Amino acid sequence: MTDLDIGDEEFQKMVMCEGGDIMTTSLKVAKYFKKRHDNVVRAIRQLKKDCPPDFWFLNFEERDSVDARGKARCVFEMTKDGFVMLVMAFTGVSATAMKIKYINAFNWMAGELKNRALSFESRRSHLVLEYQQEIGMARFAGRALRRWQIKKPGLEGKILALQQDGQHTLQLS
Repeated sequence: MTDLDIGDEEFQKMVMCEGGDIMTTSLKVAKYFKKRHDNVVRAIRQLKKDCPPDFWFLNFEERDSVDARGKARCVFEMTKDGFVMLVMAFTGVSATAMKIKYINAFNWMAGELKNRALSFESRRSHLVLEYQQEIGMARFAGRALRRWQIKKPGLEGKILALQQDGQHTLQLS
């Protein structure tokens, strides 16, 4: 049994979506792994020394933050890859349990984003289809109106001629 008893739903709060990217912060890592934030920051800075710069800069971003006491401090935002790189060094049963929960949380968020994208595509497809149908109807109506404009004078002429032929004049002699 681990000393961590965090449900999946609460753990999902550890991840957030910013600009379409799934992220977490060093503060959340410290909280959920029950580590001091300054130790997590130190581990991230050590990764900066150990990792290739292109990997580190793509997966970690340093931000300034103000804590509850009004004190300025450094907070890192990180991607899933940055998180995985960081916590691979964490050991123990608690760390393993947290890694599994975190992987599940990232997968949950990826699924949510995929569902939203599918929903968007479905709505978009429906609207495009409706738009195309309305264009077809408008074209049909336009052709029908043009046909009417061409046939109308001829039909009106025939109606008038028929009406005149139908009027019998009585010749009184």
